[in-house]
Amino acid sequence: MTAAVLAGGTATACSSSGSSDKPRDPVAAPNAKQVNIPAYDPTKGARSDAVPGDCDRDDKGEWKFAGVVNNRSKNERTYSIVVDFVLDKGNTVVDTKVVKVPGVGAGHTADWTTIGASGNDDTLRCVIRNVQFS
Repeated sequence: MTAAVLAGGTATACSSSGSSDKPRDPVAAPNAKQVNIPAYDPTKGARSDAVPGDCDRDDKGEWKFAGVVNNRSKNERTYSIVVDFVLDKGNTVVDTKVVKVPGVGAGHTADWTTIGASGNDDTLRCVIRNVQFS
């Protein structure tokens, strides 16, 4: 069943109570948001260019993750940084954001910030999942 979910399939619950054989419609998670994560291209990988910074809750209770991107190339680059907000308990990803950092000149740095998961859980980590340039 797990493989079907990971591959993009839909899993339905089964019951032996003699109820209808008709599968139930899948139920969306509350507050679920679709995030368009760029496809990974190893020729455009730039994970070492992104340096994570602070990961703290703001006054509204939302988690804020900041960092710096260092363009070590000889050309201007635009970066896409995929960030996960992960609970320590169960390593559960509770939010994902894609941060766009446009027009970073050759040899220059740029700050980036994103706001993600909200809540009072103090065991949340901010993780850079992927960095790519274009």
